Amino acid sequence: MTRSYRAIPYLSAAIFGVACSSQVTGSHTPGKATPPSPTQVGTTPVPTTMGTVTLPPAGALGPLALRRLNTVEYENTVQDVLKVAAGTTSTFRDDDPGLGYKNMAVALTVTPLLAEQYAATANKLATALDLNQFAPCANAAAEATCAETFISKFGRDVFRRPVTTEEMTGYSAIFADKRTRSDYAGGVRLVAETMLQSPHFLYKTEIGDGSGVDRELTQYELASQISYLATGAPPDPELATAADGGKLRSTTEREAQLRRLLGSDRSKSWLTSFVTQWLGIADAGYFAKDKAVFPSYTPTLSVAVAEESQRFVGSILTQSNASLEALFTANWTISNGELGAHYALQQAPADWQQVTLPAEQRLGILTQSAFLVANSKAADSFPIRRGKTIRTRLLCGDVPPPPPNLEVVPVALDPTLTTRERFLAHEKSGSVCAGCHSLMDPLGFAFENYDATGAYRTIENKKPVDASGAINAISPEIDGPFANALELSRRIAPSKVLKDCVARESMRWAIGRETMAEPATDPKVLRDQAIIGALSARLATTNSDIRELFLALVQRDEFAFRSDQ
Repeated sequence: MTRSYRAIPYLSAAIFGVACSSQVTGSHTPGKATPPSPTQVGTTPVPTTMGTVTLPPAGALGPLALRRLNTVEYENTVQDVLKVAAGTTSTFRDDDPGLGYKNMAVALTVTPLLAEQYAATANKLATALDLNQFAPCANAAAEATCAETFISKFGRDVFRRPVTTEEMTGYSAIFADKRTRSDYAGGVRLVAETMLQSPHFLYKTEIGDGSGVDRELTQYELASQISYLATGAPPDPELATAADGGKLRSTTEREAQLRRLLGSDRSKSWLTSFVTQWLGIADAGYFAKDKAVFPSYTPTLSVAVAEESQRFVGSILTQSNASLEALFTANWTISNGELGAHYALQQAPADWQQVTLPAEQRLGILTQSAFLVANSKAADSFPIRRGKTIRTRLLCGDVPPPPPNLEVVPVALDPTLTTRERFLAHEKSGSVCAGCHSLMDPLGFAFENYDATGAYRTIENKKPVDASGAINAISPEIDGPFANALELSRRIAPSKVLKDCVARESMRWAIGRETMAEPATDPKVLRDQAIIGALSARLATTNSDIRELFLALVQRDEFAFRSDQ
């Protein structure tokens, strides 16, 4: 499918109901650098997560798809462009996740309902548009000129790039037609309504300049990539000016702009959403528990559990060193009174503030209720889920699929046994399951000191809790037994395994697609793995500062180039 700015100026979002590969035709733009082919043989050894391979010094990311703004990005964008209060998307259905993230191109389709919501929202926003602010026109004889000024300025903000000559002609015709049937205000509002349904507003394009397999992103596409990566919002005036001046081809300028944006409050919130989605706790406040078993787990406590993780991660990210290691080994959290009582703190604060945790009970985010609640059942700590999350999300390990035609028999509750005893007995009763469960259950048993609400316990059903476990078949660096969740957290926190995994996950989140791992000798796979290796290496040399993952990415040539392959 061919894509160009000319081809899609006025199409409704409903047409773009699926993610589209971005291609473009036409001659290569003079003065633009031509990237080397990802299949070109180079002479530079490059470390990857699969070992050291030889790759060209630069390449292009691909294949990628046009990515729709997700709900948060849409909300942030209309707030910035139209200067409206928060709440525009309050009735929108939440985005479906892909690979655990709500910004994956493959999942960001436009359903008929969403298309209707986009149309209704565009009409509502255009109707409320303050013409004195956005489209003033004191002279009725100059309305056509005023409209052109509005189209140019408003279009620049909405499309995050200058309006093309063809678009100017088209939107001027829309204004003129409506003006003959209404008035100046009606014409301006229809133009605004139409622009707010354009794919150039609703999608973050990565089409680039020129023709061929590999293309360089335009300055405005780069500005959008940087801004949405850092803040989930459109470029601010300083970044837009840099794009106007053609400065973003410089890796130094890209890094400087991203570093500046990473210091903003909006970036703190946006990167917190990455970390919480990576850990699978972004929706921790929506997990209900059995009231008969846990009567003290109230709706307000559930909200506090979710807010704790948001505040804690946000605090880590705003420290001078936003340390990945501290995320898992901090001996403190941010708590209010109800959560403090849930954690049995001796001096629970009345309102949200930093508190020191009991040294023998909690350490880092894996022992916070958000992780424990999100990875348990309504009445059961469910070590299988907890173990699988640790293995697949934090350590990037695999779990083989269950055998075909497997009959899954739930582990029955038994008031005479601990959870560990029940699950070990269940595993032994079905030897066909033992192989896979040996990869998950020993990790999940680490959290048996915490019930399904995250409350600490040493006794279950009148028996002592055994929270010992083991990491099996991940890496010699971290494999082996451990005593409890605290020892597990200390084991993985400084490891290269964790750095490699968060590097992979940050790349997925940043580019909105799966990273390629098979076949191992494919140049595109090697390119992805080389980038992941570079991001992991950056963590190792910057005290594991999570923000450095994204700074390292924007400095790479691949960030500025896209490929159809």
